[in-house]
Amino acid sequence: MKKEKNKENNTDISNPWKDFQPIDIDGDIFKQIFKYSIIPIIVHDMEMNILNANNSAVEMFGFSMSELLKKSIFDLHTEDELEHSAEVLDKMQQEKKLSVETSFKRKDGSVFMAEATPCKYILGEKPLIHVFIQNITERKLSERKLQESKSALEAEMAKVKLYSRQIESKNRELAEFSYVAAHDLKAPVTNLTILSDMINDEAFTNKQGSELFGKLKKNIEKVYKTVFSLNDVINFKTTLKDEKEWLKFEEIFSEIKEGITEQLEAAKATIKVDFSKCPEIEYPTLHLKSVMQNLLTNAVKYKNPDKILDIEVKTNVHNGRVCFTIKDNGLGFDAEKYGKKMFRLFKRLHTHVEGKGVGMYIVKSIVDAHGGKIEVISKPNKGALFNVYLNNQKK
Repeated sequence: MKKEKNKENNTDISNPWKDFQPIDIDGDIFKQIFKYSIIPIIVHDMEMNILNANNSAVEMFGFSMSELLKKSIFDLHTEDELEHSAEVLDKMQQEKKLSVETSFKRKDGSVFMAEATPCKYILGEKPLIHVFIQNITERKLSERKLQESKSALEAEMAKVKLYSRQIESKNRELAEFSYVAAHDLKAPVTNLTILSDMINDEAFTNKQGSELFGKLKKNIEKVYKTVFSLNDVINFKTTLKDEKEWLKFEEIFSEIKEGITEQLEAAKATIKVDFSKCPEIEYPTLHLKSVMQNLLTNAVKYKNPDKILDIEVKTNVHNGRVCFTIKDNGLGFDAEKYGKKMFRLFKRLHTHVEGKGVGMYIVKSIVDAHGGKIEVISKPNKGALFNVYLNNQKK
């Protein structure tokens, strides 16, 4: 009769015990279990002389059984472990349970780390030690590598923290410098502006002097705008940690419209508003006002002179993100080419109207600070569409 075989691993399924170590039923069962145990075992006396060992111990140490029985436990230890081995022997006389990590050497001189678990017995009147030995070399090497990696990681983290503190310190120094520089420049620049306004072109007796003064006055005006723009940016930076509160878009937008009524009337703008899909948001008041006001005033500022200005404003929610949208039919610009550049400090895409090139930089800074993003769709003479995701996606 043919024996059945497992098709997957080609094993003999008719004999599920074939991997078991056979034991002679007529012999001493416990001696055989000791002999064939997969855990290396050594029996020694209190003088550390080896009295017996099983097959696994013989295989682990590389000695023959006769060689091993002529040795003591001290012969199997590395030199640096001899003192430790003696200490363990002393502890064994005092403690009931003990498990120690130590190092052993084989016949070929190679060393392995092991966990030794001694058990104490009395045979007649003679005390014996029965030791289970487990090779833990791979485990200890893995632990050592893990510890080295951990130490290296901690060292790198310490460096990062140090660099972070240094960067924070430098940032504070730069912020303080910027604040002092910008504020200290305000007074002299203001004075220069006032003085230049007081001087009449007629004070110059020749055309060349008048032209030079005109150039000087223009440059003073540029410096004046730059200094006060920097102050706007610095003042905005101080609001980044402002507390959030629940705000209604309708109320904030109405307040903004009232503040620029003259500009809206001059542009003859019509505004269609719809905040029904998302009527409110938790946001710092100054930040929401700044975003909405800069986008609205830009739509007015860059209107197409050949068209009646139409502006659409609405809010929506996409994947938990509040989106403020503003669309106009103004001059527009090449968004693919200038979409990212327009958010840089002092960057202006249209120079035929007054502007500082700061507003969109502040809008982008606010949105970034709250984990949001801005999408821009625009083409020259086709108006502009801004989708401003004011906050981060909710998890």
